[in-house]
Amino acid sequence: MTKPIKLIAYDIDDLNSQVQRHYKEGVELEKGVILTEEYLLKHEELFKKYANFFSAYPDIFIDLITPEESNFSLFFFQRIFLRACMRYRYHYCTACRAFSKTFISILALYLECMFRPGVKLFICAPGKNQSAKIAKDKIYEIWDKLPFLKKEIIGDGNFGKDYVTLTFRNGSIFDVVGALDSERGGRRHGGLIDEIRDHDGEILNSVVLPLMNVSRRTALGEVNDNEPNQQQLYMTSAGVKSSYAYEKLIDCLEMSIINPKKAFVWGCDYRVPVMHGLLDKQFIQELKMSPTYQEETFAREYLSVWSGGSEESWFNFDKLQKYRKIKNPEKRANFREGSNQFYLLSVDVGRLNDQTVVCVFRVNIVSGKYYATLVNLYVLGRTPETKPFYRQAADLKAIIRDFQPREVVIDTNGLGVGLADEMIRTQMDEKGELLPAYGFTNDADYKKIQPKDSICILYGIKANGTLNSKIHGNAYSRINSGMIRFLIKEQEAKNALMATKIGQKMTLEQRVIRLLPHEMTTKLFEEMANLRLKRTGTGLDITLEQINSRFPKDKYSAFAYGLWRIKEIEEEAYKKQRRRFGNTGTQRKLVFFSGG
Repeated sequence: MTKPIKLIAYDIDDLNSQVQRHYKEGVELEKGVILTEEYLLKHEELFKKYANFFSAYPDIFIDLITPEESNFSLFFFQRIFLRACMRYRYHYCTACRAFSKTFISILALYLECMFRPGVKLFICAPGKNQSAKIAKDKIYEIWDKLPFLKKEIIGDGNFGKDYVTLTFRNGSIFDVVGALDSERGGRRHGGLIDEIRDHDGEILNSVVLPLMNVSRRTALGEVNDNEPNQQQLYMTSAGVKSSYAYEKLIDCLEMSIINPKKAFVWGCDYRVPVMHGLLDKQFIQELKMSPTYQEETFAREYLSVWSGGSEESWFNFDKLQKYRKIKNPEKRANFREGSNQFYLLSVDVGRLNDQTVVCVFRVNIVSGKYYATLVNLYVLGRTPETKPFYRQAADLKAIIRDFQPREVVIDTNGLGVGLADEMIRTQMDEKGELLPAYGFTNDADYKKIQPKDSICILYGIKANGTLNSKIHGNAYSRINSGMIRFLIKEQEAKNALMATKIGQKMTLEQRVIRLLPHEMTTKLFEEMANLRLKRTGTGLDITLEQINSRFPKDKYSAFAYGLWRIKEIEEEAYKKQRRRFGNTGTQRKLVFFSGG
């Protein structure tokens, strides 16, 4: 066990025995020297001056204590971040990838704890287990680069599977908290919400933000009005505009305009880390040239541009987020014993610049109501080799083989005809296995030409203005009535996966494939957030248009087609039940009698 360092030494021998010497440019750095009581009293005013100065310019303090054996130096954007954290009650930063968000966030809170005795600060990330591990790694990285900072900690820190706690010599405490109900009732003086775009806004409002409801008091029991009390710090990548994270951004921005001394809002795109060698420019160019490149994703992750609409959006993004309850995607049919269920696929067809999207629904029938769960999403035709319709048809048939769906809904307008033509033919897959022909149940034209022995599970939709209006209205209604469930956020899924031995053993490629359905669900939400009601002057018809025309809506189209067909199947079943049992919902009793 390491011998604890005393705060005050009473003789020179005691002093020299506890000092570890560090040098910078040949001059000994005296950080770590035990201060005598006499020295403290003699230079009290000087200490106050420097304490105030370093509280406003923590980056300069870092410069002074960085030993020559350390290769660490702050970039200018990191200096801005540290200064803003020290000076503002509300600080919101939207940063791109390669910004080293977690490292600089923890360093900022660490320095705050040093310069404000008795302060209690926290960092809150989407997944507590994973965030605790990351926080531990970053703290060790800080100690490695800036060894003097570890001397401010009592002991070696308290690290566990789902917690991190640092206790400072001046009475300050830093820890990691989760956005969980178990955190209710805690008290902190401030904190940082990491990747707020991945948090549930309701949980943040009800659990996390109330933690920061007290102000730090000085040794005299007073509140220092010159420091940011009840501090709220936000660090995130860009998300969608119709989200809690964006609303909080606008809130902070408005505060910064009304009172510039209270709030600070800023951000940067990929050019900043590229300029400092943290991100390879060639990587960015290759990313843009990739066949899987998506402009809206690049805009968020690397340009720090928030996508979609806000109050313009027809679908409520936060409400959608509440229904993300399903932990694992399904890769094949999972018929649960004792349950009344079936699978349904819905397809929006793309060819050249667009992609074909397949939504996989599991439908559970409970008390006559059809509850849908979006268990997976597939994108066909991602590469030039897989674009041709014969290849898309083969890939779709493989998905059908895995899920054994009751129906496959295909948009047979326009490009959809090309895929439909291939679906009614037999094929060979890449392994040489026969893929059967499938037939339509509702299309008279295809019934004439499809093979007599085809498996008739295809259902064609020829959308027009009137039908689209009904499809949009049905999607809106079923979402708001809580009759649809979705996969959890990709960050939550990643945290859960990495907490398992199987997940830890996965290669990067395997993890990407495993988490892709979660990411696709998020993209679906973003497409829906980018849709607004279009005023057409045609009465009650619902017409949706894209707020930003560059962002696609193919995932939403496939999703909405599936919900519409589920609604039709539900109504057909209800009508059959009524014919069988009558309007009362109970079986009719027929009594036969003869006279006399």
